Amino acid sequence: MSIFDEFERFMRRWQKFFEEIERQIEEDFRRLTAEPATRGAGRPRYYYYGFEITMGPDGRPVVREFGNVRRRADAEKIEVVDEIDPLTDIVEEDDKIKVVVDMPGVEKEDIKLYISEDGKTLTIDAKGKDRKYHKEIRLPAAVDPNKAKATYKNGVLSVELEKTEKRKKGFEIKIE
Repeated sequence: MSIFDEFERFMRRWQKFFEEIERQIEEDFRRLTAEPATRGAGRPRYYYYGFEITMGPDGRPVVREFGNVRRRADAEKIEVVDEIDPLTDIVEEDDKIKVVVDMPGVEKEDIKLYISEDGKTLTIDAKGKDRKYHKEIRLPAAVDPNKAKATYKNGVLSVELEKTEKRKKGFEIKIE
C-alpha cells in the first residue's frame, strides 16, 4: 500500500468523524429549538454549547463539551441548566500548573476560587448578573494554595499554581 493510499484512508476516516459531529450538532440544535426552555417570567433561556477536539496520547481524537447544554444519561433528552461549564485549558509545566478559563459576562469580584485541602482540586464559582459558572478541575499534581496567582481580563481567568512536589526527572544508570 502506497503512502497516498494511507493518506486517502486517513482523510476518509477524519471526514467521516467530522460528518458525525456535524450531524450530532444539527440534531441537537433541532431538538433544542423545537421546544424552547424558559426562565423566570417567560424570558428565553440562553444556550451556551461548544466542543473542543484535541488529539489524545493514544493518537485518537478527544472531544470535550462545555456550556450549559447537557445530555441526560437516562435518555436522549437534553437539558439546559443555569450554571455554565466553561471551556478550560490546563497546561502543566515542570514546577507550575496554569489553568485558563473562558468566562465572559462576569466581573472579577463575582469569581470565587477554592483549592481543596489536599491541593489537587481547583473549584471555580462565578455568579454575575446574567451568567453563572461552575467548574471543578482535578489538577495533575498537588499545588501550594499560598503561592497561587489569578488574573481576570477580557473574560479570561488565568490561574497560575505552583506545584508542592517537584517531579524527579530520574537518574541515569551506568552500564558496567
